[in-house]
Amino acid sequence: METKNLKVLDIKELSAQHYLLEMENSFTKKVLPGQFIHLKIEPFFLRRPFSIAGSDNERIKILFRVVGEGSNVLSEVKKGTVLNAVGPLGTPFPYKKEWKHAFIVAGGTGAAPLFFLAQTLVTKGVETIFFYGARNIENIMFKALPSGIDFVFSTEDGSYGEEGFIHKSVLKHIKEGFLPDVLYSGGPYGLLKEVSKISTLYKIPAFVSLENRMACGTGLCGGCVTKIKTKKGWEYKKVCKDGPVFSAEEVVWEGE
Repeated sequence: METKNLKVLDIKELSAQHYLLEMENSFTKKVLPGQFIHLKIEPFFLRRPFSIAGSDNERIKILFRVVGEGSNVLSEVKKGTVLNAVGPLGTPFPYKKEWKHAFIVAGGTGAAPLFFLAQTLVTKGVETIFFYGARNIENIMFKALPSGIDFVFSTEDGSYGEEGFIHKSVLKHIKEGFLPDVLYSGGPYGLLKEVSKISTLYKIPAFVSLENRMACGTGLCGGCVTKIKTKKGWEYKKVCKDGPVFSAEEVVWEGE
């Protein structure tokens, strides 16, 4: 974990109230898909966590939606602005060499760490299908990523791609015989829970990125805990420190 001042290189609006922010990457530790940074946004006291949507030796990217005062201020930053960041934080998505076919299942801004993951998997020669769901065409943040990735889009109102929730598109592909070696998911809690069900039903390992509210981002405050299964039942784990990536089978999902 490092504290660095990162200069803003570019910011652009991808769709209604969704932004991609690029900053200089001055972290000395390699950034991995699934990790996040904790940004200081003036004049607010608490930092804000943002999943890393892409990173190389020169740049680091975050993708966010304007949902409050902090993210609204961030959406208005100018090129050259310096932002103080703590990172890289959290656990990354796991990867095994024997996994040759991957399904990535994303919804909303939960897709941010999965953008990074998809591009990384391509460099490893993993055949990847990226499933992305949104409420309507106005909330589709992207239409394509680098070559080597197949896309399946869905919207709840059918205004873009398939109509319905994106996990149903995943099930459709599996029933047609496209069985992946691993599932990765990020987005709304309900989507992650559905991906966990698919994982259990078809015995496919799955890893989810949880989005619990984080205050400190380093495990000190304990405000982002979630229930994780143990041999004796369950215990609380800190999403910011022990996650945000967890095996879907070890999460105690609400309603279970």
